[in-house]
Amino acid sequence: MPDSSMLLKARMILKLVPLLVLIALVQPASAFQIRRVVADSGVVLRLHGDVTAGDYRRLKTILQDDSVVGLEIRSGGGSLEEGLDIARVVRDKGLVVYASKECDSVCAFIFFAAKERYIGRRCKIGVHSVSNDRGKEDGDSVRVTVQMSRLLVGLGVPHSVIGKIVATPPAKITFSGQSRSRRAECASNQSLPEHL
Repeated sequence: MPDSSMLLKARMILKLVPLLVLIALVQPASAFQIRRVVADSGVVLRLHGDVTAGDYRRLKTILQDDSVVGLEIRSGGGSLEEGLDIARVVRDKGLVVYASKECDSVCAFIFFAAKERYIGRRCKIGVHSVSNDRGKEDGDSVRVTVQMSRLLVGLGVPHSVIGKIVATPPAKITFSGQSRSRRAECASNQSLPEHL
């Protein structure tokens, strides 16, 4: 016969499991890891990871702090809708964006939305056209790619980069930023110190 302390532990675990499952279901998945770094000019937010549902809302809340002057981003991409919302707030707030190592897909849109952008020495900016919900290209996704390309032209993104976005199928990725000339086509300035 089990002792009373083991029964008490078992009951507590049974009561906690549904609560933990509920918390996991209610909490939006947020893959962006956000870390505040204090610099001489203000606060820089380090955003690492894929862009997922809820990241825009989290970032928008943090950006209510006017001491935030920029973002250091590293991402393989993620949710187009969330990324475009983040890109819009980056542009509206006039944040400086520094792409440190990898900035692919929707991360590239966040990078290009910045009025002032910098790219790390070993950073690659990966671009491709937009896909539908099944990861394929169809008429609607082609229209979205064209609309996004026109938006990027308005943001001053070089035509060479936009051409890569349009020409690269959604399932593939084309990189810019590996050579000095490619870095210049991606960024308004060449690089920032690695200590950012």
